[in-house]
Amino acid sequence: MTENVRQTWGRYAPSFAAEGSAAEDRDSIRRLIELCRLAPGSLLLDVATGAGYTAFGFARTGVRPVPSDPTHEMLLATKEGWAERDLPGEARCVEAWAEAIPFRDGALDAVVAHRAPHQFADARAFASEARRVLRPRGVFGIADQSPPDGWETWHNDLERMRDPTHEWAHSPREWRELVEAAGLRVRATDVVYQTHNLEDWLDRVSCPEDRRLVVRRAFAQIPEDIRDVYRPEVADGVHRFRTPQHVLVATRS
Repeated sequence: MTENVRQTWGRYAPSFAAEGSAAEDRDSIRRLIELCRLAPGSLLLDVATGAGYTAFGFARTGVRPVPSDPTHEMLLATKEGWAERDLPGEARCVEAWAEAIPFRDGALDAVVAHRAPHQFADARAFASEARRVLRPRGVFGIADQSPPDGWETWHNDLERMRDPTHEWAHSPREWRELVEAAGLRVRATDVVYQTHNLEDWLDRVSCPEDRRLVVRRAFAQIPEDIRDVYRPEVADGVHRFRTPQHVLVATRS
């Protein structure tokens, strides 16, 4: 991320905060919580929390989440959302980049990132930082959009056409290699799917009309090998599709 990207996502904060209960009930959040298997009282850093939905979910299980994000406006939305939901205490937010986690070595029981790693400028640096701040046997978890192995370029070209701040969505194979290279041991993986209204998905990042046309064309001409993964369709005049969300949980040895 750059400072320009931080400013851009600051403008998006109200639309993300407005997603409300629909965002909190995502299969990817629920599956991440299930696979992490954290005991109540565990100290967890939620990296790039956005409007705080992942932190809210973990807080309801008795975990002590620390929401972090490089975007001040997102953290304000998280604080407001925490208070609105009457969660215990206050949201202890930290303004930080994923690649520079401001905690001492071995300070945390868990580090997670949901729906955000595709925006990280350096996912390898994030994984290394996560390992550094985890205690022995601490838990690392991600849940993020993830193209099928071998279709990384197609997926990421499409995402960048919709949102120029997009960095790279890693495939399951790429995530395993990256996590293991950081010195973490993969414990569990899964894939869930998130369905989108195409126009709402484009509206969320204020995608201009010329780029929208390219995105619509890409779905209309989607390769047969991945049609059943993304499942683009038009029903009752509404364009919908789905994206695979890779959930991975690893531990520090």
